[in-house]
Amino acid sequence: MQPKDIATVTLVDAQQIIQTVPLWQNLAVGAVALFVLLWINVFFQRRISLNFEINARVNLSRKRYNRVFLNYFTSIIYLILVQCLAIALWALILRVLGLVMSPLDALLFAGSCYTTIGIVSDIMPDTWKLLAVFIALSGLFSVALSTAVMLNMSPLFRFAWLKKHSKKIQQILKKKKLDLPELIAPRVDFTETD
Repeated sequence: MQPKDIATVTLVDAQQIIQTVPLWQNLAVGAVALFVLLWINVFFQRRISLNFEINARVNLSRKRYNRVFLNYFTSIIYLILVQCLAIALWALILRVLGLVMSPLDALLFAGSCYTTIGIVSDIMPDTWKLLAVFIALSGLFSVALSTAVMLNMSPLFRFAWLKKHSKKIQQILKKKKLDLPELIAPRVDFTETD
């Protein structure tokens, strides 16, 4: 191989590496932000869920069913606020990287991608368009986690509702000669196992 050929091959290799740099930037920023935002979601969602679980059981034991309802809906609002925080963090990332200049545009774009609604045009520079996929992935998984938390809280909410209206429910069941096993409290064992 002649020195001229080696230089040509090296130049071609260098150009290919330079062309793939934006891809690696996208992957690095996207993967790190995805991990951080999912961790933030799990961190807050576990605390919201545990807080609801404890307060709901305390209020059920004291026959304060309306407080269980209030705790449930307050917990849902907290879950929504965690999602709003995640959107704001994505907007901040877009601003810090200098990808979107207007804070409002950054927030709208992050929210549009995060919720996968897609109501905002793609305003990202060509070399950073892959970041929208990471925003969407973080939103999909975060909303799925929030939905799972909400569904896990539902049995105590339902039990409180059944207890609050138990007299009327019992009258209807007695009249129709039915039995409702849901009137028994949902069990969750908090004991440690070996």
